[in-house]
Amino acid sequence: MSAMQAPLSEGPVPAAFRAADDPKAFREVLGQFCTGLTIVTGQLPGGSRFGLTASSFQALSLDPPLVLYSVRREAASVDLVRRAGGFCVNVLRDHHGPLARRFGSAVEDRFAGEAWHESPSGAWRLPDAIAALDCRLWNICEGGDHVIIIGEVTAMSRSDGDPLLFFRGEFRPIGPAPHP
Repeated sequence: MSAMQAPLSEGPVPAAFRAADDPKAFREVLGQFCTGLTIVTGQLPGGSRFGLTASSFQALSLDPPLVLYSVRREAASVDLVRRAGGFCVNVLRDHHGPLARRFGSAVEDRFAGEAWHESPSGAWRLPDAIAALDCRLWNICEGGDHVIIIGEVTAMSRSDGDPLLFFRGEFRPIGPAPHP
């Protein structure tokens, strides 16, 4: 039997497609995609620090090594990262839920209570992050109601541990691997 003649799966029937004109429904559909969580940090020439929680992080290129994240167009961090000229992406560990909430809120001093270390670029690295990527700003692109911030990775680190995940609007640990 050829692939064109293969029988249909007997699994669950997928929901019917519908127009993507409802922002709330669109968010719910996107919530079905599990992502990792990061805190993106930076430092301005005068020494002021900034940071935000981002689940929209991903690799873009291996040569040169590029990563990206996106934020709302009106976010203050867009101008801050432009002025800083770079940033550090901290990939969060499974116990970092409270920290992710703090950096996703309007708390004034988001860095309080943690032992942050300066990265090679002058941005800030969370010592127990499972990975950190120090980046020089490569480009900022328009993308609907968001901007896409692209960085060239200039230094990086990694450690063992499990990531903090974001799924269906909630922070979650990775959970045990399924048994074969």
